[in-house]
Amino acid sequence: MVKRELYLARSSVHGYETCVEHLAMTGCLAGAFADQFGELREGLTTGLLHDVGKYSDDFQTMIREANDGQ
Repeated sequence: MVKRELYLARSSVHGYETCVEHLAMTGCLAGAFADQFGELREGLTTGLLHDVGKYSDDFQTMIREANDGQ
């Protein structure tokens, strides 16, 4: 069985937002803004990739440990 890892992007008083949720929403928003000057694809791609580093083990450890004390 393959272990499924839940990658976290950010936390707030409302809980966690996963990387997939965060990147998809940011990609859509950036794409909509960029579409105003004819660059939908570039905006979407930039939004989807802007936090790819949050998939690192170091970031995932940091975000989990930072919220353990709250």
